[in-house]
Amino acid sequence: MLHSLFWKALWRSTGRLNRFPDDATEYTECNMERSSRIRLAALIAAVGVALACADAPCAQNTDYSIMSWAHGVVIWPGALNTYLTVPEHFADRLATAAEAAFGFWGYDPPKPIGDWDYPIVYPGRLRVLEPHDVRIADDTTGEETSVPNLVWAGDRRSPLVVIAFVGRWRMVDALGETATFGARFHASPACRSYPDAEEWVHEVGRSHRTMICASYAGDDTLIHEFAHWFLYEWCLGSGIPAVALPLFVHEGVAETSSAHAVDPTYDAWERRAVIDWAEEHCLSDGVGAASVYTVGESLVTYLVGELGTGGFLDTLQDWIVRPLELIEKHEPGWRESLGLPGECGVSEEGSE
Repeated sequence: MLHSLFWKALWRSTGRLNRFPDDATEYTECNMERSSRIRLAALIAAVGVALACADAPCAQNTDYSIMSWAHGVVIWPGALNTYLTVPEHFADRLATAAEAAFGFWGYDPPKPIGDWDYPIVYPGRLRVLEPHDVRIADDTTGEETSVPNLVWAGDRRSPLVVIAFVGRWRMVDALGETATFGARFHASPACRSYPDAEEWVHEVGRSHRTMICASYAGDDTLIHEFAHWFLYEWCLGSGIPAVALPLFVHEGVAETSSAHAVDPTYDAWERRAVIDWAEEHCLSDGVGAASVYTVGESLVTYLVGELGTGGFLDTLQDWIVRPLELIEKHEPGWRESLGLPGECGVSEEGSE
């Protein structure tokens, strides 16, 4: 991969482009200035690609690479390379994070139906025909490999497709938006959320379980998103519409699941932020988007401590049909756990 490192360094040195490609195979997509320096770089990159293809068959798909992981497949934009991340290590990190997210609630992650070894790189393109029919089609040989469905709580579930980006710049280019994030879970086809995304994203984003992430995302971020996966699967098995849950419950579940992987200093900052919020607001007033993570985690952590993980999960239906009753029942104890008066709107001195 020396040619890739050289390309990256040279691309940065020009100082004239907004981005550089993930590896040398993508140089034709960029709007290069026609200087002798750039033409020389292009020649060197082309030679590097030719040498790389000489000893191994070049996959017909240059948009992305496919690699198996414990619960589905990982999609890597462009050719698979190791100069910014180690794909095999990332596959292990994904599996560990999924186990941590589901394990917090006392469950194992969904398991593949049949044998599914990982990490293995597959040539070809991903074909999502329906929720439970995901295939890898090799146009060169005509062969197809079925990505096994998963089984959880005795029910068949869709495999999870992870789209992993090695850099923020590539994520922005591919998704067609300026907002970036460490990871995001989609319980429905992700392609609907990114109408301006590159064509290959719409191709692989038809899966009914997708996580888009950066390969540099921390363990806490991966666990957080896999906790969203757990919540959707648990609700599906329980006949509960997960989309109807309050947002602070969604994010509270995810944050509570990953709390052990967060730096203690961050925990202290979060607690201070929750206290500041609770001094000015009541849960019955609603939780704004800026506070759903901190307040949600604080409340869910409190409820898990009071009810246990199973007891909390048993309240999810009630958070949809009678949330105000639950708030009235649990808010006083939660506020007292923060060192505040139990009754909302009452100061520590007892005056409203």
